[in-house]
Amino acid sequence: MSEPSDNDVSRYGRLVELLPVFAALVVHAVAHGRWLLCAPVMVGLVWAGLTGVRVDYSPARLLLAGVLGLGTGAAMLWVSEPPTAPFPPNIFGPLCGALVGLSVLCGLGRNRYYAWTYAGLLVALSLRVREMRAVEWVLGGLVLSVLVVAFLEGGLRRSGFRAAAGFGVFTVLLLGMTLWLTRTIWASEGVLMDAVYRMTSGSNPGTAAEFQSEVGLRSLERKARGSERPLLVLSGAAPARLRTRVFDRFDGLRWTTSKELEELRLSLPPGDAEAARTLALTVLSPVGAWLPAPAGTRAVEGVRPEVRGGWVWKAEELEGTTLALRTAELEHLPPEEVAGDTLTALPEELKAELGPLAEELTREARTPREKARKLEAYFHEHFEYSLYVDLRGEGSPLAVMVKEKRPAYCTYFASAMAVMLRTVGVPARVVGGFAPEDNNPLTGATLVRERDAHAWVEVFLEDEGRFVAFDPTPWRSRDDALGLTQQEKGFWGNVVGAVGTFLREVGAGLRYQPLAQVKALVGSPLFGVLAAGVLLWRLRKGKGGGRTKTRREVMGTRDVRLAALYTRYLKTLKKRAGLVPAPAETDDELLSRLREARGDAVAQVAAEFLAHYREARYRGVPMGPEGNTLVEHLDAKLRETLSPSGRGLG
Repeated sequence: MSEPSDNDVSRYGRLVELLPVFAALVVHAVAHGRWLLCAPVMVGLVWAGLTGVRVDYSPARLLLAGVLGLGTGAAMLWVSEPPTAPFPPNIFGPLCGALVGLSVLCGLGRNRYYAWTYAGLLVALSLRVREMRAVEWVLGGLVLSVLVVAFLEGGLRRSGFRAAAGFGVFTVLLLGMTLWLTRTIWASEGVLMDAVYRMTSGSNPGTAAEFQSEVGLRSLERKARGSERPLLVLSGAAPARLRTRVFDRFDGLRWTTSKELEELRLSLPPGDAEAARTLALTVLSPVGAWLPAPAGTRAVEGVRPEVRGGWVWKAEELEGTTLALRTAELEHLPPEEVAGDTLTALPEELKAELGPLAEELTREARTPREKARKLEAYFHEHFEYSLYVDLRGEGSPLAVMVKEKRPAYCTYFASAMAVMLRTVGVPARVVGGFAPEDNNPLTGATLVRERDAHAWVEVFLEDEGRFVAFDPTPWRSRDDALGLTQQEKGFWGNVVGAVGTFLREVGAGLRYQPLAQVKALVGSPLFGVLAAGVLLWRLRKGKGGGRTKTRREVMGTRDVRLAALYTRYLKTLKKRAGLVPAPAETDDELLSRLREARGDAVAQVAAEFLAHYREARYRGVPMGPEGNTLVEHLDAKLRETLSPSGRGLG
């Protein structure tokens, strides 16, 4: 079905033709609060339609429109961030902006089917917002706008049954594509590139990504599941745990960091003989002022952090950066001094409640390590993990949990074990950080998510002079409670995950460290290969494209539409008849070759087109719709001569 000419469409008809684009812009503006972007665009479309403005379509202009839309969408991130998406906002916002630019350009250029397709893609992405569940109504409105265009212009009535059927197939495909994309995006949340930012749709941004200065315990609590929000990418052998905060003071309900530990500045032991491994860490999202690092970290390249008491690393403005962590082969903390009784201090009531049980469980243990192992095994074997915590009863929350073996989550298990160790004289503290699990075997990269936030215990072993980690959390029931006991992703799932991780790293760099990221991309080997490929392609095109350039120079016309129509004529001859003009060959000589190859009937149609073309080219007579009609007729004639029934023609 051919595109109608400008002569067939009134100014108001052009506005009707743009209805699907208007519908997509309204949906996007409502869904994502992008009125500042969409409203001026819609006003511009109305003005262009009423004044008869038309933008000639070309691949270069299509690329320019996409780039401008991409840039505008990126700039809009500073005004309003998309509520939620299958990709991070720094990718999703520019992507929608590019679709706006593409649909508008194609709409103004009368490439209606391209415009409606881009509009359908924009609707599919915009409908991802959770608050907009009336998908069928929105899609129905989009389809209705398409049908209104068809009937008000009268195209279906004039075109007959075959054209109407073709238009119907296109409409069904457009609707199906939009609906399929919308449903696929919904169903693939957490799977397709695993980049859903639930924190942008209502969750507290500080609960898991950044540990607070204190950790409190309650008698009754329902903890929200950690989101799938990606925070870090680890490249290399992933550690069991990443440490961020250390809590050494406990009052019975709250863990805090003592002033002495907070103000302590440490220096790493001299010599890096132990730093046998390198771990690349890319920060995708804000994680606060504390750098997540494994216990064996000996040096950090890419930033200058402070080493605070408890061997935690403090650094700011980490987002979008990639750091190199030099770590020991084993996740061992450096030696540390323990002064005073802070690490064994407890309220007397709590000692009385949990001391006897701790003594009984560790009676056969001789060393602090053995006592820690006894208590760790006790929690693994007798407790269940749950995000719903009900510790109401007689006594403190920890005493109720331990004595009645009530379910809880990692903070409570770590607190209980640390307290019980203190009651038997073993110095212990609680540590907060992450326990990464999402490893991609294809790339070796590990994605650290918000849901991986974790707490455990560090026990001071006097004979070694350092703290050692123990984890009392029952992991099997934890994975069940968090829905992490899923089947393996398989090869293609890992491929999708690898692509998603790469896009996140690039997106985080462009958003938080744009200059550094652009510099890294330009300096990468991949960029060099692409640049060399483009250069070779241009050189080859320059050598082999002389024929096309000569023909354009011979045409010597500034009428872009006329040049495009002539190019379409040549492409038809090449595609259907295999005829390509020689560098010095005239139109009449090419016509003679066409007559010899396909007969007089086909050549007659081509000759008629050339007559109209020359009238327009040399006498300035406007080329009407008959130009397009003749090229289509020529295409049909050439196809007929290829069919068995048409072999004898001419």
